[in-house]
Amino acid sequence: MKTNQTPYSYDLIPYESHSYPQSHPDHLATLGSLFGLTPPPVTRCRVLELGCASGGNLIPMAYHLPESEFVGVDLSKREVEMGRKTVQDLGLKNIRIKHANITDVDGSFGVFDYIIAHGVYSWVPDAVQDKIFAISGENLAPNGIAYISYNTYPGWHIREMIRHMMLYHTNQFKETKERIEQARALMDFLASSVPTGTDYFGLLLKSELDLIRRAEDWYIFHDHLEENNSPVYFHQFIEQAEKHGLQYLAEAQFSKMLASGFSREVEKTLEGISKDTVEAEQYMDFLRNRLFRQTLLCHMNLSFKRTLVADNLEGILIASRADTAGEPIDLSPGVKQVFKAPNGAKIKTDFPLTKAALVVLRRAWPEAMNLSTLIKKSKQFLQKKLNHYEMAAIEERETLGEDLLYCFAGNAIEFHTWQADFVTAVSERPMVSPLAAYQARHGLPIVNQRHEVINFDPISKELLKVMDGHKNHKAILDHLVKRAADGTFVLEENDKQISGKNHLRDALKTSMEEIVRNLAKSALLLK
Repeated sequence: MKTNQTPYSYDLIPYESHSYPQSHPDHLATLGSLFGLTPPPVTRCRVLELGCASGGNLIPMAYHLPESEFVGVDLSKREVEMGRKTVQDLGLKNIRIKHANITDVDGSFGVFDYIIAHGVYSWVPDAVQDKIFAISGENLAPNGIAYISYNTYPGWHIREMIRHMMLYHTNQFKETKERIEQARALMDFLASSVPTGTDYFGLLLKSELDLIRRAEDWYIFHDHLEENNSPVYFHQFIEQAEKHGLQYLAEAQFSKMLASGFSREVEKTLEGISKDTVEAEQYMDFLRNRLFRQTLLCHMNLSFKRTLVADNLEGILIASRADTAGEPIDLSPGVKQVFKAPNGAKIKTDFPLTKAALVVLRRAWPEAMNLSTLIKKSKQFLQKKLNHYEMAAIEERETLGEDLLYCFAGNAIEFHTWQADFVTAVSERPMVSPLAAYQARHGLPIVNQRHEVINFDPISKELLKVMDGHKNHKAILDHLVKRAADGTFVLEENDKQISGKNHLRDALKTSMEEIVRNLAKSALLLK
């Protein structure tokens, strides 16, 4: 979150830079396609990120999309230098990270198919906020999509109150480290002192304090102690965007655009009091006490349909981890089956082809497939289980498509326009993504080929460093035994450290194969 008011604060304490899947061009293109737009293909596009820090979000995009071009801009010289070193080490030729002010971006930068500003808008002065919209209007390609995240009211009122308390207390201290320590001390004091029980204010305040207290120092310093942090109401954000010829397209978190989480009575009231989508979204923010948005914008002259239809799934890739949670699958018509995704989303369906499709997708995870392939594999699976299954091709395609859209709206499946070249099968000489190997060696957040940050234990990190496609499983195991013996990581059994190479080998052999399979299922292995 970059601010122009205190240009050296990010040099003093760099903001942790990592990937944001919801800002990836593939995700933006997918949502645009679902609404009937024709966004540029992500395999050959130009991407601009405003406030790119050290490139934690932009560099993995550039690495996995070598035919596309990426430009990042950031005011922190220290972070830019860190990002440039990573770019140089990886030998990337399709990315530039520029040390510049957002206000320096002009027509000379060229036109971009996708513009990203994550964690910037709320943390810069009004003039820079306006410049972000100007760039999104003037430097955005005709069919391009801009992504801007920002803090919103009403949810940020309670967090803003805590921020004001922290600023009041810490402004008497000069040293950055002391300010952070004092901010934490104040939060500890408040959390232990505010009344709770039946006191709603106390419960709400304590809940927010507990969340902030668990945050890292860099987050507290930049998100709460910076000079600028200006939340807005959603309708105010859109009004400013419209002044620059931009219109509201969607939210990166699509499921939050729907009123399906409310009762039918609430849905009817929202329909009655909202004359357009922006008003409906604003009222839903009131109901949800929303505090953060990730909004997609496009040019005002583009027309699209907000009603999603199955026809828009052409060219879309589908993936899902939804499972039956260990319950036996019943594919029979009319028998409802519950599927649950790791994020807690639940889907209930009695349509045999949809049930079969969710099973097929779960078994293929993390690979995605197009609708035609999914139908083919799902029918094959059905015919093995239900010999009498028969349905007209047009009807099954439309019905499954509608069900998949319902699952997508419920956050139980994913849609994509592009998929990286990873494998889910473990070969004799497995090869991890060189980007992930580099990140593991340099202590950086590890990003898989789905643009997700993956947290790993020490053994997994050591595997990432050594699985280069040349070593077989025995050689990999030998390396792990050596590293465990020299204390690189510690193995324990029954709360006691395992020692001795033979004991270490036995313990590691038991777990290594499972860890490697998990790496494959985490989209980290290459062919």
